[in-house]
Amino acid sequence: MKEPWGIGPVPELYVRELSTWPTVHKAADGEGVFPGITAHLAPGHTPGCLVFVLHAGERDVIFAGDAAKNRAEMVSGTTDMTYDAAVSKASIEAIWKLWRKRPGNILVPGHDVPVVLEDGMPKYIDKREAAIRAWYGDDIETTTLFKLTI
Repeated sequence: MKEPWGIGPVPELYVRELSTWPTVHKAADGEGVFPGITAHLAPGHTPGCLVFVLHAGERDVIFAGDAAKNRAEMVSGTTDMTYDAAVSKASIEAIWKLWRKRPGNILVPGHDVPVVLEDGMPKYIDKREAAIRAWYGDDIETTTLFKLTI
């Protein structure tokens, strides 16, 4: 609501309507929003980006959303597609603090596979795959898959 109209990537009319909606709850930074889940403010990509932390026994699972879209943003501290690079950098640093808080924590970036810290460096816990599926036939059911990874 505090962002000037027409400046940022957030549709102002939606924000205005949601701000007065009777069932909307505006979560505070660090607030428990469900049992075992806290919300953390992480602006940068958009002003209201949130990171959610699931406190799960031996480790936490950190859902970074678009505050950290991939491993490259976490490692470099630099983000792509942000309304404010300095604010995004601070959010990445805050995510690192949450990630390092407990050994074995899992980070789930917004557009990448989950990662853990191994000797202080991110390590994928799944295989990264990328492909393009295209329609070259005469019907919507027939596609050709082009794998982009080995």
